[in-house]
Order: sequence, then C-alpha cells, then structure tokens
Amino acid sequence: MKQGERILEIDLGTVSNNVRTIKKITGKKLLACVKCDGYGLGAVPVSKKIEQLVDWFGVATVEEGVSLRKAGITRPVLVLGPTEAKNIRKAIDHKISLTVPSQDFINSLPSSVDISIHLKVDTGMGRIGIMPQEVCETVRRIKSRKNIKLEGIFSHLSSSENPDRKFALKQIKIFQDVLGQIPAKWRATAHIANSGGIANVPESVEGFSMVRTGLLLYGVYPCLFLKTFKSIPSLKYAICGITRILVARNLPAGTRLSYGGSFVCRNETRIGIAGIGYGDGLDRALSNKFYMKYKDLLLPIRGNICMDQTILELKKGIKEGEEIVFLDSELSIEDMAEIVGTVPHEILTRFGVSRIKKVYRE
Repeated sequence: MKQGERILEIDLGTVSNNVRTIKKITGKKLLACVKCDGYGLGAVPVSKKIEQLVDWFGVATVEEGVSLRKAGITRPVLVLGPTEAKNIRKAIDHKISLTVPSQDFINSLPSSVDISIHLKVDTGMGRIGIMPQEVCETVRRIKSRKNIKLEGIFSHLSSSENPDRKFALKQIKIFQDVLGQIPAKWRATAHIANSGGIANVPESVEGFSMVRTGLLLYGVYPCLFLKTFKSIPSLKYAICGITRILVARNLPAGTRLSYGGSFVCRNETRIGIAGIGYGDGLDRALSNKFYMKYKDLLLPIRGNICMDQTILELKKGIKEGEEIVFLDSELSIEDMAEIVGTVPHEILTRFGVSRIKKVYRE
C-alpha cells in the first residue's frame, strides 16, 4: 500500500460464500442487485465472480445493464427502475429486461421486435409501479401484444428492516392477492423480498420464487438492528477499508483540533493524521463519534473530519506510515449509518468515489 492511498478491499471469495448462504437459507432463485456500480464496490468484478451462482442481476438503468453485457455477463439482467423511451431499443439490443413502472409505459414499447418485461406492482412504496386494482387490465394489455414477454412480477417492501413488521406483512398480503388474480404462467417468477425481507420477514420469501439482495452480498445489513439481532449464520463481512497515518506528532494541552475547534486536548496528546476524509465518503457527522483501528487498538476521531484528512488520537508507539483500518465488521457500515442517521446503502455507496482504490481478493 502506497503512502497516501485509500484502499477498499473486497473479498470476492466471501461474496461468493454469502451468495451460497443466501440461496441455501431461502431455497429460492436469487437476483443480485449490483446497481450504482455494485453499491460503489464494482459491479463488473463482483458480477463476474458470482455469475454462475446467481439467477439474475438487477441494475438501475439500461446503461448499467449494458456495462455488464460489455464485460461478458450473459445471465439475465433486469432494469429495476423506469426506462426512458429513447433507451428501450438499446435494452432490446443487449437482451436486457425492463420493468413496467406504469400502464402508459406499455404504449412506448415497440411492436416490431420482441421485448422482455417484469411488471412492478406498487403495494405501498408509493414510488413506481402499477396500482393493485390496475394489474388485471395491465396484464390483459400485455397479453394483447404478441411481441411482449412477461417474465416476472414483483413489488418492493418499504420498511422490511423495521422491528415492527406490520406494514411489510400488509404489503405481502396485497401482493399475494394480486398474484391470485392472474394466470399461473404470468406469475412463475414473483419476488418481493429484499435484504431486509430475507433477514427479517420470512413471509416475503415463502411462497415466492425469487429474492433480491444487494447489501447482503457483502455481509452488510440494512440497519444495525438486523446486524445485531437478526444476523444470518455464515454471512461474513466482505469489505475492509485501509489507509495510513500520514503525520504523527505530540500536541500540548489546550490545543484545539480541526475546523471549529470542536475538540480540545485536555492533556498533552499524540495525534495522527489519517489519509481519508469526507471527500472519500467518510461522513462528517462521524466527527468525535467514531473510531479507526490500529491492529486491535481503537483510535478515536478527534475534531471535525476534513475533506481529505481525519485527526485521530494515537496510542503510544504508533508511528507515521502505519496502516490503519477505517472500515470492517467492527467499525461497520451499519454503525456509521446509525450514528449519522441514514441507511447503510448511502454510507457504502459514498465510499465508491474514484480516489478510494478498490482491491479485489479471492
């Protein structure tokens, strides 16, 4: 590791084992969600590693799907979000399946070429999807178009990570009622379980043919509650963040640290400058509230996190150039998200910035 480098290690062997674990405990087909460049960790290398283990890949846009195809991925790819009319032909050319987010979308589909779709049902997310009372009419319209292949039907849970599962169960009931209104061949591939559903709502897995996950591929949970109380046996953390101490020095008592002087040294203090900041995805709201790690020693963050650097209070004997960990299963994405008041998805994707080097281990 070079001086000044910021590295995010992704253990692809662990990712593969996590996929096997999820498939074993669910007994279902698996759609690996690799949108937003695999949550910032590299959609192409991750997808190449797990392609033979998963059944589908999920992306947010046609362009993301095309990037997988250009990398040699041949497994089915589904665009989970809406697609602009100008990109439909590109999806067809690259054999990428599209989500029907509204009835009007059907009118924008060409009639001259075959196209594969999944029907999205809005059971309570309030984002995109056909309303439950519109599904039968939508399916009728799809059946009238011979060139359209309906491959699957799905919905999305809005609060699957919540300890109170009432709303998730309500969504599942709505989805089940919808499925009961359409012919069996049109619901052969039905899915509603996301990462939170897999860990917290087994009813979202039972009775459906596929599950979807992005975070769990890396051993990350949608919230600290699930990581603490609903962890899945054999699921391991696949990511580790490493940087170095760029400068180490002693400061006298009374020294104010970083912008705003939010930390004042009570005694003579040895500090180290870690080569990572909020410009690399380390949320500024973690200032004075989080740690980094040298071997087994926790090093508290002192003062406000800067764009490129973070001040740590060092233990005796830690020198300039030493490697330190800023992210692992103990200094976790879930803990960061809990402190910041956001979701692990956001924390993780922030670390996807280009100046954090991604290193892939087997």
